[in-house]
Amino acid sequence: MAKIITFGCKVNQYESQLIKENVEKNKNFESEDIYIINSCCVTEKAEKEVIKEIRKLLKKGKKIYLTGCLTKKNGNFQGLKDVIIVNKEFFYKFKNKIEYFNGHTRGFIKIEDGCENFCSYCIIPYIRGKVKSRKEDEIIEEIKCLGKNGYKEIVLTGIDLGAYGKDTGENLINLLERIENIEEIKRVRLSSIEIYYINETFIDSIKKIKKLCPHFHIPLQSGSDRILNLMGRRYKFIDYFEKIKMIRDKIEKVTFTTDIMVGFPGEKEEDFEKTCIAIEKINFLKVHIFPYSERENTLSINLPDKMDENLKKERVKKIQKISNISSKKVKEKFIGEKLNVLFERKKGSFWEGYSENYIPILVNSNENLKNQILPVKPIKILKNFLLADIIK
Repeated sequence: MAKIITFGCKVNQYESQLIKENVEKNKNFESEDIYIINSCCVTEKAEKEVIKEIRKLLKKGKKIYLTGCLTKKNGNFQGLKDVIIVNKEFFYKFKNKIEYFNGHTRGFIKIEDGCENFCSYCIIPYIRGKVKSRKEDEIIEEIKCLGKNGYKEIVLTGIDLGAYGKDTGENLINLLERIENIEEIKRVRLSSIEIYYINETFIDSIKKIKKLCPHFHIPLQSGSDRILNLMGRRYKFIDYFEKIKMIRDKIEKVTFTTDIMVGFPGEKEEDFEKTCIAIEKINFLKVHIFPYSERENTLSINLPDKMDENLKKERVKKIQKISNISSKKVKEKFIGEKLNVLFERKKGSFWEGYSENYIPILVNSNENLKNQILPVKPIKILKNFLLADIIK
């Protein structure tokens, strides 16, 4: 059977699962020498990794189908003439919904595609196009199927998740309320949501959804208003900070993760320091750090004052250090608190899983805990985890 290699985001992972389930029904893909690469081009690094993998497989004489974001980008296929370039829809001949999620305890569900925010550094709106929302009924049917197949937690994903329903008249709150009524599903997460879509009414509504996990991934990108403006982000840091505070006041045990971009053109020392202070002020559970990467057709490519790569690396290291301190502070607050953990895998004598607020947990147990949601009491920090005891 053809092997599928996935690069990039949770949306790509969902799409690869849908490709996999279609390919399993297609006799044309029974050969083990066929590789399907679902590509990413959000950064230069991601793009290079895809090209490197393709060249490695071509040297081994493999037949390659290339799909995903890179195929929508021009000028990347010199010397790759033996690659078959196809749209993802090429594979979707047998089904349009997934039934399981290979290798995962949690199931990712794509509810939306496309983005119309046009941040100055981002190529994705040009690649993925306008917002395209799936119908609620189709999503609910898919989630019910995953629930019947043993999945207890699902993660709603999208390129711009908060824009769900913009084109169809449906909305995220109604969808979450319907998921709440699916008995087999015990937990639901939002993969990432922009600060634009968060207000008091939204938080008051989702607060009532008991199955929604108290964790939000909300991209910040920079703590400097000047840089946020150059990035085309339509908020100031104070707006972001006040919304985080509002969520903390309304939702118990809530945690936050974020994206930070380092080395944006024109980022001065004072801008960078504001970002460092922002991370310390908010106390994120985790910070995903992205060095600025030039992408064709984006507005930022024409900005002056490009940063030296060595300085960019230095700043990444500093942000990482501050992020680690922030993460430790958040985890320490939950020592001795009751948390509920969905256990996913065993390494050595320890079972690993995530609490409802996305804290990584370790438990020493000889029992089979896979796919069980159990109450635990954290004892101490162990590396990046909280070591915990199961509450009997």
